Amino acid sequence: MKKTTIVAGLENSGKTTFICSVLKEAERQSKKGAAFKPFDFALLKRNAADQPGDGELFCQHMQGEPMESLVSPYCANEDYPMEMSFRRDGIKLNPGVISERIKILSGLYDFTLIESPASLMMPITEDQFMIDWIEQQSFELIWVIHPVKDQFYQNLSEIRLLLDRNVNFNVIFNNASQSMDQDLMFYVWEKLEKYLDREIEGMMPFVKPSDDQISALGKRIEENTPGLYSRITHIPNG
Repeated sequence: MKKTTIVAGLENSGKTTFICSVLKEAERQSKKGAAFKPFDFALLKRNAADQPGDGELFCQHMQGEPMESLVSPYCANEDYPMEMSFRRDGIKLNPGVISERIKILSGLYDFTLIESPASLMMPITEDQFMIDWIEQQSFELIWVIHPVKDQFYQNLSEIRLLLDRNVNFNVIFNNASQSMDQDLMFYVWEKLEKYLDREIEGMMPFVKPSDDQISALGKRIEENTPGLYSRITHIPNG
């Protein structure tokens, strides 16, 4: 079975950047990685800001010129809670479609990274939250943390939920800002390791914005978290 990993975290934690960077570094090492975002919304808001959707970004960093509809099958227009956005667009989620897309990507690529919406308690249907869907998949999960004060308490709450549901997960930090408060970062790191009773996997380092930022960050992720990188990009024998 080819490796499939869920990448989750709060809003603006760096999930999409992490995924694109891993795909870029994997390509440099002659591996074909896939990215998948089954649930997305706020398409009109991104279009108004002239920003590409995550599905479009993923396609740009995947080999083989995949269609955006394969990589991002359910995308609502309005910026409301996801279930409400889907309802207003008349979108009904079909779990079978999502499972089939994951199967297709697994057949075409060496490994797959699935981006989760912000917050495990995001409602995706009338009676299902994101954590319910994650628990059903049995995939390893990476929780990405941007160690800022405003997200510290919510990150603790989300991680508590992962622990309560017995989800197999690891934590990685994202040093996304050149002016990051180092004292706060070390405090959050220390607190989470004590809370989890295990080590944090590592950190996405700060890389100055440039044309090759994703490429540079991918190489640094591989260097800084070799165990994690090798695990999520592993190609099984045969």
